[in-house]
Amino acid sequence: MHAIQVPAGGSSPGAASYIPCVTFAPDQNESVVTKQRIGTLVAERTAQHRLFYGIEVMASDPSGRPTCLDFNHFLPLLPTFVSFVWLSQRYWDVEPVGQVESLQMAQHLATRIPVLPHVSAYRMSRQRLDQFLALNFSSLLAVRGDRVHEDQDFSISYPMVEQSIRQRGETISVCVGGYPEGYTSLGDIPQNSAKNMEFLKAKIDAGADCIITQLCYRPEVIVQFVKDCRAAGISVPIVVGLMSHESFRSYSMIEQITGVHLPDDLREQLDQLHSAHMKDMKSDQDLIRRFFVSLTVRTIRNVLDADVGVWGFHFFTLNRFKSVQAVLQELRDLDLLKDSEKDKKGYEK
Repeated sequence: MHAIQVPAGGSSPGAASYIPCVTFAPDQNESVVTKQRIGTLVAERTAQHRLFYGIEVMASDPSGRPTCLDFNHFLPLLPTFVSFVWLSQRYWDVEPVGQVESLQMAQHLATRIPVLPHVSAYRMSRQRLDQFLALNFSSLLAVRGDRVHEDQDFSISYPMVEQSIRQRGETISVCVGGYPEGYTSLGDIPQNSAKNMEFLKAKIDAGADCIITQLCYRPEVIVQFVKDCRAAGISVPIVVGLMSHESFRSYSMIEQITGVHLPDDLREQLDQLHSAHMKDMKSDQDLIRRFFVSLTVRTIRNVLDADVGVWGFHFFTLNRFKSVQAVLQELRDLDLLKDSEKDKKGYEK
């Protein structure tokens, strides 16, 4: 979801007190991982015609407790990269910028797995962006965010892309968001698809080398978005963003934040699942989790079957990983996700 505003359940701790809570898998050797740029890495994986995935993580929960991430739970095939949500209202005034929790966690992981820290335009100054770029991350995801403040230097993400490329050149990969259903959370109704594509093309022309889409529950819309990008002359790799919710509450919150909705028939099914099991909340949550796992797997299969050159999928998690792990297991059962990096057969037509 790139940049989100999660209601805080308490004040966050002082930046200096943040200690990452991460358990690495046995094969995540520090000497193996290089600071490979995400755009280059995604392009290489895409060229192999093999399904790969990333996960999006928040460095802490709404109350400020550090997120505990155990990579053993993703074995036998680990994520290709991990991205880190920029919590705009929590991070905008943390000084120095290197003490931002998500950046501390990204620094901690960077020697073991490729990382993609997000940077939001919210209340961001050119000087502060320079300070972030001086941290020498090999990649960033530049996003506008859901909120705008009169004091920020960047009203959109495009000039952030320009400044990043101007300062760091080929030493940094700049990824940007893609919006299959348009910028729904900004209230632009009706959507101007041609104008939206012009904005995206401008960011690619400025040097962005990877697109990660906002979540979308309609695979045909995702496929059309990819085709529209290619028709517009956008050739960089595209990774499809997905979210497999674990509860009705999670879906409702993200629907409100992003403005992205289930199709009417699927929303009716979800409402029926929710209302029919209000008396048994455990069953309700299990059924809803299975509903979204099935939908996510179906979306991935449909995108692969459309043969539009997309092989990467990125899971927006809200730090809830059980559904992601269930999706990965189903993909393995379908022989779509290979457990061994040595298996190059992939999902071939």
